Amino acid sequence: MTIKLEQAAAKKRRTTNRKGKRKVDENTDLIVKIGGFTIDDKTLSKTYYGTKNFRAVVYTDLEDQYPTRVLRVHHGDKLKFNEQVTIPIDSHARYLYVELLGVSSKEDPGTSRGIVVMGRAKIRLPRPLYSRQINHKASLVALDSNRSVVEKGTLAISMKLDI
Repeated sequence: MTIKLEQAAAKKRRTTNRKGKRKVDENTDLIVKIGGFTIDDKTLSKTYYGTKNFRAVVYTDLEDQYPTRVLRVHHGDKLKFNEQVTIPIDSHARYLYVELLGVSSKEDPGTSRGIVVMGRAKIRLPRPLYSRQINHKASLVALDSNRSVVEKGTLAISMKLDI
């Protein structure tokens, strides 16, 4: 009997917020469509020869990241992912985090694996039980050499809760 009561209490905690109102169901997914990237920063659009590789990563929890495929961009091409990612969300998730990564960069090796964070964004999630699609231009920012926040560009994102 006490095991069932504990299970019921745990389920209630997962599906309610602090005020006792129903928040997000355990089976709710966030469908995120990642579109094109528009460059504002001149350092990202400087002339180069060959290709550059990029990947976008979206997540609501740092431990559960959902990357896109690596996109190879040739000189002069536009950076368009056109990918859809489905993220299961829980009641504690408030924001969607987006990162644009430069992968296997020979000019700026960054880490030992050659991954460089080109920009990050933090987007507020849609309200629970909101079923319409939300289109958003996420401003990606990064730190420059003076440790100042600099806008790198915008990434087209659309979100929809799948209830």
